[in-house]
Amino acid sequence: MKPGVVILLLINFFLSIKAQNKYDYTWIVGEDLSLSIPGTEATLIDFGSVPPILSYQSTSSPQTLFALGEICDRETGRLLFYSNGCVVFDSTHHIMASGDSINFGSFWKSYCVGDKYRYYPNSFSVIALPDFNFKDQYYLLHQMESYWIDKIVNQPLLYSKIIFNESNPRGKVVEKNVPFYNQNTTSGFFTSMKHANKKDWWIMHLEARSNKYLKFLLDSTGIHLHDSQIIGDSIKGHHAQSQFSPDGKKYAWFNKETGLHLFDFDRASGALSNYRSLTIEQQPSIGGLCFSPNSRFLYVFDITSAYQIDLWQADLNEAYVKIGSYNPGSEGSPYKDLMFGMLGPNCKIYIASKLGSSHFSTIESPDEKGADCNFQALGLKLIYSSGGGGVPNLPHYRVDEPYPCDRTLGNGWQLPEIVDFSIAPNPVSDQITITPPAKGLLSIYDLSGKSVYQQMQEDNSEMVIDVSPFPPGHYIVIFEEKHKVHRGEFVKI
Repeated sequence: MKPGVVILLLINFFLSIKAQNKYDYTWIVGEDLSLSIPGTEATLIDFGSVPPILSYQSTSSPQTLFALGEICDRETGRLLFYSNGCVVFDSTHHIMASGDSINFGSFWKSYCVGDKYRYYPNSFSVIALPDFNFKDQYYLLHQMESYWIDKIVNQPLLYSKIIFNESNPRGKVVEKNVPFYNQNTTSGFFTSMKHANKKDWWIMHLEARSNKYLKFLLDSTGIHLHDSQIIGDSIKGHHAQSQFSPDGKKYAWFNKETGLHLFDFDRASGALSNYRSLTIEQQPSIGGLCFSPNSRFLYVFDITSAYQIDLWQADLNEAYVKIGSYNPGSEGSPYKDLMFGMLGPNCKIYIASKLGSSHFSTIESPDEKGADCNFQALGLKLIYSSGGGGVPNLPHYRVDEPYPCDRTLGNGWQLPEIVDFSIAPNPVSDQITITPPAKGLLSIYDLSGKSVYQQMQEDNSEMVIDVSPFPPGHYIVIFEEKHKVHRGEFVKI
């Protein structure tokens, strides 16, 4: 093979890191809980810089600036719109055209006007998705809360459709509060994952106090119920955080009343399988979770503590370790606690408080095992205290890209050294044997630059890879460790 082909692939390899989409590059969080300044205020976090830039944001709107769900421009990372569950804000932090009265009803009248909240107090009840079938069209999915009447509550799932065009450069809500599921559902819980066809979206939800999983599809025809599946144990309590893993192969949810519920997930069919559960110090409270970028580790959070679970271990009861605690008195109040987690575009995990902390806790190196993940209880100082759950609800927009986050945005990233390594046998018809120099990510590419194989390796033990299904031709192997890239090639005959 000509050396230029390998060099070109490596150039494309590094450029792909910077070419990732930026749907999640700007977060808007927090509120002025003291109400000391007229209007409403928030912290805007721009992840496009190293370190992230935090800025003050204000508006004269009577609604609280807070993103339960949001989305940014794919190319620039500029905030397009977001919702606090009561209204839709545009990029100027004013209510979007026809974006008033989202989730309008009795609950809205209690929480969205006046001085009580001015946002919907239901974390993970909103999520924003681009419609890949129609340019400049987006869906905002939201859940309408209701008051309990004789212990019967209906919490339907709704959508509002948003378009951008020459007449509406800041967006316009063209359909609003359209129900797509009218039965009782678990509070919060919205999460989504791209379909294997890379155009549609799976939307996962759960029937209230049940183990009936509702699987919706957002495709060219709109949103519809694909199927439902009864599996695992029922939820207890009224709230939990759920997420898919960045590689799209696992689905999990967690609260402290029933613990962790983990499944394998098929992006093509939507099927859940291989149910596993884990209870850690059961208590009647909300809890949160977040997967590591490499999908190996799952982090769960409760009122005071954070835990890491190694999903490579077969027995979850032996797979978890406490990685840190939040000091309840560290900011002068016993009520500021860990709660919900979200993977940032810079490959760090941010953990917010449900009840208004002026910091995010962080996990600085979430792909590392145990204490090496570097949990920081007061990792990121906010301008204003976060409220309502703290982090926006974001899907893994980059599931089909080389990385689920941009490692160049992390602290200490540098262009790695490139060295050669050998592969045997070569040529090969069935299996190749590779001895990695360290732990890292091994990828195999064809000459078009398409990834045909990818595997995380925890140590330098020998790897035997079956290449018999590969079409005949030249292949390039790239093994990445922290500051070094090892390259090799082989011919499949």
